[in-house]
Amino acid sequence: MDNIHTNQKNFCAGFDNGYGSIKLLVDGFEVVRVPSYISREEMEDVPGRVVFNGTAYTVGESAFRTGYHFDRNTDNNSNKVNNALITLLGALAHLPHRKAWHLKLVVSLHDVALASDLKEVLNGQTKPILAGKQSDVTVEVLRVVPEGMGALFGRQLPQKLTVVDFGNGTTLYSRYNQGKREVHTPYPAGVEVLIDDISKKMKSINGGKIGDVAKIRFCLEMGHTKYSRDIDIKDVYSACLKDWYEKYLKKPVNLALDAKHTGDEIWAIGGGCLLPGFKKLLEKNGFKILDNPVEANASGLLEMAKAIVKKHQ
Repeated sequence: MDNIHTNQKNFCAGFDNGYGSIKLLVDGFEVVRVPSYISREEMEDVPGRVVFNGTAYTVGESAFRTGYHFDRNTDNNSNKVNNALITLLGALAHLPHRKAWHLKLVVSLHDVALASDLKEVLNGQTKPILAGKQSDVTVEVLRVVPEGMGALFGRQLPQKLTVVDFGNGTTLYSRYNQGKREVHTPYPAGVEVLIDDISKKMKSINGGKIGDVAKIRFCLEMGHTKYSRDIDIKDVYSACLKDWYEKYLKKPVNLALDAKHTGDEIWAIGGGCLLPGFKKLLEKNGFKILDNPVEANASGLLEMAKAIVKKHQ
């Protein structure tokens, strides 16, 4: 970040507006990765605070900490598109303040049929207040690509490759031949379904109450099963994980294993890879887990943006 001039406005960026978390990687800055929560609660100028078109929002961790007053990308399929500008501005409001941002953006989407809707929401100029300070933000969407493609960009790909992206709202199964995609099938069940099941089945260890899905997600993302200081959901988690796998993941995983049998390399990406115990299971079955599977897509989207800008210089 040291080499960024204070007056620099133009930045390439990759934006992964996920169901579970938002990942924004602006060239020269650390990646912003925050939960996909939006709150309209009254709040101080915390990171993720945005005032835009006369309405105040908070995006990310602080929205999650307010308790129950949030929208989530995962609550509705269209939220990923409709809320995209608010979540993007919220992610920017986690970065050091700049008077002006002109973002040249490559963004990923689960359904590329919605690409023109997404561009319409994101493209253009706004003058939001980000974490208490006025900013001038221009967004130029260079390209919308299918989710998971960013993770492959710039990598040496095997001739035949199958990728399973274990996301929050969807599990994506894709096949590539000599770098060209042949198959891209989204299965409409991801980690969210597992977390929902755990919340219902932990009543017996939670005083008869359904578990808080945000707290369950938080502990699993931290790589453990300690729901609170005195509740460990390990046994419930293990049972639900088996169930989830059998009901929802067996099909895409078996398709990948069939592909491996016919000579494909099989790779896994997405936050689901990091679920306690799940990574080992995948590796035992011959999956290669990409480094930093959660942020791999956003990193590749940034590299794509840089390549597109360079090509048109």
